[in-house]
Amino acid sequence: MPPLRFIHTSDLQLGMPFHWVEGDQAAKMREARLESLTRIGDAAREHDASVVMVAGDFFDANTVEQRLIVQTCDRLRDLGRPVYILPGNHDHGGADSVYRTDRFTSRKPPNVEVLLSQAPVAIQDGAAVILPAPLLRRHSADDPSRHWSAEAGRDLAPDAVRVGLAHGGVQSFSSESAQNVVDVSRAKDANLDYVALGDWHGLKQVDERSWYAGAPEPTSFKDNSPGHVLLVELPGPGEPAQVAPLAVARTRWIRHEASLSSREQVMMLARFFEGLTNPGDTLVRLELRGALSLDDFGLLDRVLDDARGRLLHLRVRGEGVLPAPTREELLGLASDGYVRAAVERLQVRVEATDAAAARALQLLYRLRQGAA
Repeated sequence: MPPLRFIHTSDLQLGMPFHWVEGDQAAKMREARLESLTRIGDAAREHDASVVMVAGDFFDANTVEQRLIVQTCDRLRDLGRPVYILPGNHDHGGADSVYRTDRFTSRKPPNVEVLLSQAPVAIQDGAAVILPAPLLRRHSADDPSRHWSAEAGRDLAPDAVRVGLAHGGVQSFSSESAQNVVDVSRAKDANLDYVALGDWHGLKQVDERSWYAGAPEPTSFKDNSPGHVLLVELPGPGEPAQVAPLAVARTRWIRHEASLSSREQVMMLARFFEGLTNPGDTLVRLELRGALSLDDFGLLDRVLDDARGRLLHLRVRGEGVLPAPTREELLGLASDGYVRAAVERLQVRVEATDAAAARALQLLYRLRQGAA
């Protein structure tokens, strides 16, 4: 029997709202997640993978819009090979599951099977058996894989390779939560050849036969190798799995730090933004700190405004950059009188890291420049 070669993916979370992204950019990010289905199909064709397995959280919620369901089903059909979808915690398989609605079932293409029960499924003419561990509610104190055993599915295909499909955390990751915990040590007792896991959004090997594929499109700035699917080949029962990560992400999520105290350092930050490839598909989390003259602070504002216009999203965090006006700048704001007294009070508050006072001082400087 030829080896089973398949794509393992999870956590597409189609329909994720991205409420924290400005304007139309959130729609662009949702479209990138939908397009990941096409990129997964391209990877499957390029590497001759006969099956796609989704280890949970295919949709971001059971309340996704009708338009998304239609578009998703069209793309699933275009994959041109069997797709097995396991309900996760976001799209659990309970009574109100999207997978049980007419709006999904009436459009589901014939190459797609949603694994709503724990019943083993023989695939590829008996070459393999899937042992599904679907979540039937968002949170469960029970191990969803507790039914895995050495005999499960043997009646369907006694000589098949056996794949466990589950969604949840594993005990080696966290002891803080008992929700949806998968005991992967059971895989060895159950003689599973591979365990395809979902829920962790980064690429992660748990043990010699258990992997998280991670989300094919990143969902945060965590440095945990998101943006991949796994190409898995199982040569035969009991033989080691051959696993290769394949990069499929369209968007890039980058963390960058900058400590600014001079105009040249602001220009270095500008060159960083200008050097980014495909900025329209790039999100940057910028950690800023430092202090700048009012003139250089104005340059920083322009650099950040340009970056916001160029990038898919810019998130500015960190200690922040405070205005540190030179004596000449302070004299230019006001030489005497009430305005001078107000400027001096603002400066004292700026030195105490009062962000509102810092912005007020910068605004006053801009107004004075405009009036000059």
